[in-house]
Amino acid sequence: MENDPRTALIEVCHLLAARNFTTATGGNVSVRLPDDSCWVTPSGLHKGRVTREDLVRIDRAGTILEGARKPSSETVMHLTAYQSLPQAQAIIHAHPPYATGFTQAGKTLDTSSSSEAIAILGPDVPLLPYAPPSSAELAALVGRSVRPLRKAYMLAHHGVLTWGTDLWDAYDILDTMELFAQSLAVAILAGGAVSLPAHEQEWLARKHQEIMGGTGA
Repeated sequence: MENDPRTALIEVCHLLAARNFTTATGGNVSVRLPDDSCWVTPSGLHKGRVTREDLVRIDRAGTILEGARKPSSETVMHLTAYQSLPQAQAIIHAHPPYATGFTQAGKTLDTSSSSEAIAILGPDVPLLPYAPPSSAELAALVGRSVRPLRKAYMLAHHGVLTWGTDLWDAYDILDTMELFAQSLAVAILAGGAVSLPAHEQEWLARKHQEIMGGTGA
């Protein structure tokens, strides 16, 4: 049916696989529906092979409402993020190689050298401490860490998480973060990224708030 969110969800899953933004069966994607239920990707299936029949609809407690497969093992992480962010309508957890490499080094992405990164991602990309994948500890950490003005997060030694007002918004944030991570890696190899002047960073941070539609943290 037209406007069925599963259509975009499948397209995004296939893009994640095609662009090497996640590992084999890794990563997970969800879309929140008006009744607060969610479509979520299944556990143990390569994102390039996801079909409409593979998707699972769950309620806010994680109970399966539709679908024959087991939902992603990190579904609870999505649910806790949604509880903390009423404006979030989609969440992507992925393992793009450059951004994930920074998490393996225990380093966040310093956006201060890029006007686009500051305006779109914010003055910083938070690096959350390590918690075991698929654990209640990780879900709780994400739930208490996500903020309205930060759509991109780095999970130490694990990967990244983005949220959006719709699925394509979440994907665009992921795309921006990974491409910036690539350019930052080149800048580091070339001798180090050079930060923009402080006044320019402040102006771009205000632009970020405008883009995000608010002034809260």
